[in-house]
Amino acid sequence: MNKILLVDDSRFWRIILEDLLKKDGYEVLTSENAFQGIEIALMEYPDIIITDYNMPGISGLQLCLYLRSIPAFKDAGIVILTGSDDIINEFWALHSGANKFISKMLPKEQLESELLEFIQKKYKTKVQQSGYANNIYDVLEQKMRTEILNREVLSLIQFASDEFYVVSNLNNFLEYFSNFGTLAFMLLSPVEGRIYNFGFPLGKERLKKALIRAVEKPVEPSVWTFLGRYGNEIQGDFVSFVVKYDSSEIGVIAFSDASDPRSVYKVLVEAEESLGLLFNTLNLFRELKVASSVDNLTGLFNKKELLKFLDEVHSLSLYGKKSYYVAMLDIDDFKKVNDTYGHLVGDEVLRKIGEIVKSNTGENAIAARYGGEEFTIVFTNVTESDVMGTIENILQQIRSTKFSSGKCTLSCGVASSENYSSPTEVLRSADNLLYIAKKSGKNKAVYLSSQKESVLSESSQEDEDAS
Repeated sequence: MNKILLVDDSRFWRIILEDLLKKDGYEVLTSENAFQGIEIALMEYPDIIITDYNMPGISGLQLCLYLRSIPAFKDAGIVILTGSDDIINEFWALHSGANKFISKMLPKEQLESELLEFIQKKYKTKVQQSGYANNIYDVLEQKMRTEILNREVLSLIQFASDEFYVVSNLNNFLEYFSNFGTLAFMLLSPVEGRIYNFGFPLGKERLKKALIRAVEKPVEPSVWTFLGRYGNEIQGDFVSFVVKYDSSEIGVIAFSDASDPRSVYKVLVEAEESLGLLFNTLNLFRELKVASSVDNLTGLFNKKELLKFLDEVHSLSLYGKKSYYVAMLDIDDFKKVNDTYGHLVGDEVLRKIGEIVKSNTGENAIAARYGGEEFTIVFTNVTESDVMGTIENILQQIRSTKFSSGKCTLSCGVASSENYSSPTEVLRSADNLLYIAKKSGKNKAVYLSSQKESVLSESSQEDEDAS
């Protein structure tokens, strides 16, 4: 049987309603004002609260808001009774947390019927064992704490275009409440998953798998980005907190060896909605950025992003007096694929080749779809032999891959930036070498050394057949 708390400053209405409820066998607690009502609620944890709206001091609407801010009363049933002169703004009525508004001006039988029908539903309060709040002053302080925490988290939204800055500041914010041995943040978006690691000694894949295990229905990002320093350990225990937005799991905050783990977890719970909004905003910015910089078909960078990156790399190379390399790759006889098998098959070939190119470009290179069937790779902080090794691996993988259209090969030209004054000249040189590769038989790479223009290495179908 539900325990009911009745709060009304009118003695007449307390007697009427108490008699009605006790007649049906309910245990009824009464209070003549909202202050006293909140204190009784925090001691007795009633399943149903029936409160008048218009009372001296705290109104029934405020009482409802206070109780809903306490986890114990999340699933309690709350009815607010209104008089003939009570005017409640529709917005506040919808957002008060009350389950139902009932007018005292209804005929007696209808009022009784609506109240009893409501009470018979399955509302339940969860008794708190940890002493979340003992009186209304604790509730007010807790509400103030929650508002401050949420305001602090929400203040980071203005910097959403710089995700690393936001995550770093969130890390610093949490350290106000505890010292951490390790802390990590995972953000999940269909276009990209990101992990920011502050101290976990696990390897990248190990940490990713461990964080994903905390999520019931993980999103499957098309790519992953890892930031921070990673180690080689294969195990690690940690506390995880799943960040949600509109019931979707969009991130995880994990920590271990915290000096005050309960305090940290409490902060995360209190700021739960704001964290969800912050993570969702970061995901939206990332999705917009990816949409403007990534080729939809292959998942590689687009030409605009490549040229932007190339400008930056060239400026850095002039400053640091360090060469970079540009490779231009083109699918041989791709027009025949489209003409013979159609553009859907052609798109599948492009997509597969994009995957192979991407899988072979490590941390010191970026790959882009330059346009049509042409791809570009920019290598930085690598040796000439490293570049040649990567290109030969790509060409060989393409040769050995079974496409639905049959056999497929690439031609490639690679140029060093040394002795060139602009990135456009480096691109043009690589494109000229690609032209040489095409004219001299296709299915090969032609390289421009850092000293002089010459064919340093050629790999062709004839070489493969001879072996």
